[in-house]
Amino acid sequence: MVALAPGLASGAAVAQSVAPGGGIANTTGIGNGLGPPGGTGPHYPNATPQPTLPAPPPPGGYGAPLRPPAISIGKPPSYPQPTEPFGPPVSRTSAEVLRLPEAPASNLTFLDGCWRSDVFQYGHQGIATYCFDGKGTGRFLYRRLDQPAYFCRGSTQASYAGRVLRLHNVDTTCSDGNNRYPADLDCAPGGDGPAQCSGRGDTPAGSKTWTVRLHRTR
Repeated sequence: MVALAPGLASGAAVAQSVAPGGGIANTTGIGNGLGPPGGTGPHYPNATPQPTLPAPPPPGGYGAPLRPPAISIGKPPSYPQPTEPFGPPVSRTSAEVLRLPEAPASNLTFLDGCWRSDVFQYGHQGIATYCFDGKGTGRFLYRRLDQPAYFCRGSTQASYAGRVLRLHNVDTTCSDGNNRYPADLDCAPGGDGPAQCSGRGDTPAGSKTWTVRLHRTR
């Protein structure tokens, strides 16, 4: 075999050498990433430094840390006076007032709902509200308008005594502990008009009577 000339050998060596800034021919250019510059790790042309990558986000992202919801340890508001379904007095011009049937009957479905009285004087100005089911069984609440914290409440039962519809209160309790609210409110037919309901009770100033109409609230 004929030996190659020195010039040809030198040209072959140059052809197989690494171009300036280039990689090694027929290689992947990917090494183990370890070692000093010039090792087997990847490198960048023209001595370009390897770019610095940003640090990965912390667990949960970059948002503000979540805080647990605040827990109130204060006392709940106090409601010494029942207000549902009772509320402020209604106008005397309410669209519906209590009217009694022409003749007394055992069917008391016309009372189903809540009825509030006109303002009346029983030692103090006040109002009374009665709520019934379709059988005339329910509850009542009396409130003083000039003493909002004062009230009386209890159960009530409607029934006829002749032509008079009597609302009879039982198990009455009052906020001052006296429990002296009148037991009965008697409603008489008003002809073609609303029923007239009368009550009577003793006060420090003597016996008091009043007559009111009952207005439907619901």
